[in-house]
Amino acid sequence: MTPKRETHRSLFGVPAVLTSSEVSVLTRDLTQLWALTYDSLPGTLKGDKELCRRFFDPLVRGQSLRDRLAKIPPTPQDLVRRLNKLGSPLVTDVGEGTILVGVEGRLILEILMHEDLSDGHVVLSQSVTGAAEREALDLYREWSSGRLVQVVELRTGQGREVMQAIAVGLTISILVNRSDSPERAVPQWDNRDPEGGSLNRAIFAGAERFAELVSGNGRGRSQQQQQLVSGYALTEARRRLAHRIVIDKGDPEKRSRLYIPERYREDVVSFLGRDLARRPNLNHDRLASAFDQLVVAFRASAGELAYESVAFDRPADTHTLRKRLLDAFDQSRNEPRPLREEIPPRAGHHSPASKQD
Repeated sequence: MTPKRETHRSLFGVPAVLTSSEVSVLTRDLTQLWALTYDSLPGTLKGDKELCRRFFDPLVRGQSLRDRLAKIPPTPQDLVRRLNKLGSPLVTDVGEGTILVGVEGRLILEILMHEDLSDGHVVLSQSVTGAAEREALDLYREWSSGRLVQVVELRTGQGREVMQAIAVGLTISILVNRSDSPERAVPQWDNRDPEGGSLNRAIFAGAERFAELVSGNGRGRSQQQQQLVSGYALTEARRRLAHRIVIDKGDPEKRSRLYIPERYREDVVSFLGRDLARRPNLNHDRLASAFDQLVVAFRASAGELAYESVAFDRPADTHTLRKRLLDAFDQSRNEPRPLREEIPPRAGHHSPASKQD
C-alpha cells in the first residue's frame, strides 16, 4: 500500500513520498540533465558539488558565466517539461530552452540513487530532508562568504599563495626610506610624468633586486608595473597589508603620498617575516643577502629621491629593520605549522597572486 501523499512536505520541490516509477524517472532525468550541464556523468558527491561552482558560485565573473552558459546544449523539451514542474531550486531556467541542475538537484540524486525501490514507493524522512537542506545551506554560506574569507586570509598572511616578492621588496623599500609619516611619505609618481619614470625606477630599484634574489626570477618588470600609480606591486601589497599602507590623497592639486604609519611598522615587519617564511626555498642567509642587495640598489638610486627631497634612509634604522625582519622570519620558520587541506582553485576566479614570481 502506497503511503498517503505528504503534500505539505517536500525537499527542493520534490515530494517527500514518491512511487518507485517516479523515482526511476526523476533519477534518469537528473542524470541526463547533469550530463548536459557539466559534460560528464555524476561522480562523487564532493567532486560534483565543486563542479556546481561553475554556475552557482557568487564569485564567478559575469563574462565567464556567460561563456559557460553559451556552451550548454538546449535541454530536450520532454526533460524541460517534466523537471520544470518541480521548478526552482531543483532546476534553474536560464532561457532559450535550457535548464541547469545544481547543488539541490545533485543532493536529491544522491539520495534517490541509494533508496530501496522494492516496496514500490520511497518516503524521504524528515532526518534525510533536513540533512540535505542543511548541506545545501552550509555550502551556499561557504560560497557567499568566500570573498570575506579570502580578504581576511590575505590580510592575516594566511592566503593560499605567498605575497609576491616584488610587493615584499616594494614594502621593504618604503620601510628603508622611513616613509612612516605624511612628512616622509613617497609621492605617487606616474611614469607619464616627465620625472616620474626615473623616480619610480629609483624606488623600485631595490625592490627588483630583492625579488630577483628571493624568487630566483631575473625577469624585469615593465615600466607600467614599476610605478606607484596603478602598479601591480603596490596593488598586491595593499591587498595583503590593507589599512597598514596609507595613500594620503591630501590636496587634489598635489600628488597622493604613500606611507606606512609608524604605529603599523612593527606589525608590517612581522607580517613580511611570516610570509617570507612560507617560501620553502628561502633561508636566513639568502633573505639576509636579498635585504642587503635591496639596500645597495636602493642607495645607488637614492640620488633621484634626494633631488625631490623624499630620501630619508638612515643606516642605523635600516640595520634595525634588517634584524627585526630576519628575527620575524626565523621565529615563524621555527613555529610548528598546522596542516591545511588543499582547496582547488575556484572556477572562473583567478587571483593575480596565484601567478608565479
